[in-house]
Amino acid sequence: MRVVVGISGGVDSAAAAALLVRKGFEVTGVYLRLHKENKGEDRAGHIAEILGIRFLTVSAEKIFNENVLLPFFQAYGRGETPNPCVLCNEKVKFATLFSVSDSLGGGFVASGHYAGIRNVPAGSLLVKALDREKDQSYMLYRVPAGMLSRIVFPLGGMTKSEVREMASTVFPGVFDDIPESSDICFIPEGDLPGIVEARTGPFEPGNIIAVTGEILGRHRGINMFTIGQRKGLSLPNGPWFVVGKKIDTHDLIVGRKDDLVVGKVFCSHPVWHLEPKPGSQLEACRRYRCRADRCVISGITKTSFVCSFPGGTSGIAPGQSLVLYSNDTVFGGGIIEKAEKGGPTQNEE
Repeated sequence: MRVVVGISGGVDSAAAAALLVRKGFEVTGVYLRLHKENKGEDRAGHIAEILGIRFLTVSAEKIFNENVLLPFFQAYGRGETPNPCVLCNEKVKFATLFSVSDSLGGGFVASGHYAGIRNVPAGSLLVKALDREKDQSYMLYRVPAGMLSRIVFPLGGMTKSEVREMASTVFPGVFDDIPESSDICFIPEGDLPGIVEARTGPFEPGNIIAVTGEILGRHRGINMFTIGQRKGLSLPNGPWFVVGKKIDTHDLIVGRKDDLVVGKVFCSHPVWHLEPKPGSQLEACRRYRCRADRCVISGITKTSFVCSFPGGTSGIAPGQSLVLYSNDTVFGGGIIEKAEKGGPTQNEE
């Protein structure tokens, strides 16, 4: 059986490729050149050489720029908190790997993500990985359901420690002193505000205002803050949390932890893996690796949906994704547009 596997040069994708070879697949390793920071390309080629598999480097810079970079900086320019990984997985990584697979005669596509595929009579479902601390199903929710029957996640049933142990045996010395990959691969750690300003223009300064209306201080740009953020406010009598932004007046709204709690979240650009029905009770993650909160889905259209939270939820940041689960199965999700204090209504249509 043929399989095309993305190899980034990191330990996870290397271990995934090794497992596929061990299972008898006809493996082709593919390094996707996405941007200027292509530090893993040589190491990816070395991994393929060790495994004795075919290796290709594919340029995806144009599609990455159009579908990830530009929307990322545009969202920050609007004061949102985007998550580029969910868009990259949907529109760049898996789309390109499938294109390569089809050009080679078809077969499966694989990656080193921590997630699983469950095959049921109605089709294939995306599920959480065994290692809940490393589970990446949140980042994969936008991968089209129609692709899942051809996707393999070799690491879905392994823990990170097992993967590292295996990699140290198969690839001795290759990953010594190699740090964990960055959340945003195209921005060096700590450089986010400067790089965003360079692309969007200088941030507008403004007031930091308490929910009571009191002006507490000044900030140098609401683009630098996200809902739920505590660090970087430098205000007396804390702790204070970012609870809102007024884009038109450049005001940053802060409050106490309880002020973060909302009852209703509005989402756009939905992706569904199971059929959504008004009144369905699910669990929702508002960002990667967060604790899931119980919710009720309603207001379902082709372009949007609403989730109400009987127990409330907090830290809802526009631009992030709200990913819905039914037990360990990804139900679907969408991009967060806004949140309201309003409580849940069980019979919303």
